[in-house]
Amino acid sequence: MPSTASPLLSAEGLCLRAGSRRLVDGLHLSLAAGERLLVVGPNGSGKSTLLRALAGLAQPEAGRIARPATPPGMLFQDGALWAHLSVEEHLAFVDRGAHPAWREHLLATLRLHGLRRAKPERLSGGERVRLGLARALAARPAWLLLDEPLASLDAFFGDLLRTFLPASLDELGAAAVIVSHEVDCMALLGARVLCLSGDGPWWLGDTTTALAAPPTPLLAALAGRGTVLAAVADGAGHADFGAGIALDGQAAAQECWVFVDGRQLALGSGGQGLAATWVANDPRGGGWAAVGGRLLRCPHVEQPPAPGSAVRLLMRGPARVLRADGTGAAP
Repeated sequence: MPSTASPLLSAEGLCLRAGSRRLVDGLHLSLAAGERLLVVGPNGSGKSTLLRALAGLAQPEAGRIARPATPPGMLFQDGALWAHLSVEEHLAFVDRGAHPAWREHLLATLRLHGLRRAKPERLSGGERVRLGLARALAARPAWLLLDEPLASLDAFFGDLLRTFLPASLDELGAAAVIVSHEVDCMALLGARVLCLSGDGPWWLGDTTTALAAPPTPLLAALAGRGTVLAAVADGAGHADFGAGIALDGQAAAQECWVFVDGRQLALGSGGQGLAATWVANDPRGGGWAAVGGRLLRCPHVEQPPAPGSAVRLLMRGPARVLRADGTGAAP
């Protein structure tokens, strides 16, 4: 739930555009000290654009943003590291020498202490992400804007940051807006969730709702409850794959994006259902099946077959059309 404390960062009626496309329409949000907001959505939905607008690096089409007078700690998606500075010089530059013990803590915890004199060109992709995060935290900022802090990390460092990031935010008491495709981040960060669609509409709510009862198809797909995929409607209410997967009322023959709800999928018998290949099992239950070149998540299939098996897949309801304007733009 949003805090009743005075907001540290807020946006009212925010509208963001990319060329002729409206990404975000009429967004209202506020964060108090210590609050966290996780921003999710498909590629091109405006997540990074939103961070840049909140930081004052991009001009919104409309709306008002109130931000602290102090600069944010910011992690850019592309790193934006300084080629002429070493790892430790990145941290010292933003910190201005104010918190030497904290800088050493960041270097040690993020396993950068052995690379303190290395320049960015010598770092791997994961090391660059960890340096970008250390730089964002170095000055102990009151607010942070973090774009994909778990990107390009292997399993070990991914787990490390899933523990380190919440603990660091707790210690700083900072407000944080975090872009991520990681479902685990929702639960671990205890954040509110903002889901962007990329064509204006958005959803803002609590973590429990986003994970346990996802109110949008995009959140349902992110939570592993189904699949969002590109298709072409045939003009007669069916998609162009799977020998005619039914659509919920889509009539025009054009490109569209659809959501296949995993709760509607089951294995058929006696030749009933769509011809499919069982691709892999999920230790959490169910698995994935390939239908007409598309990979569908089937989380409720009991006793999944061996990978590579030819199966029949039953759909108990139509796929939901998310976007059907013929542009191919993500929903």
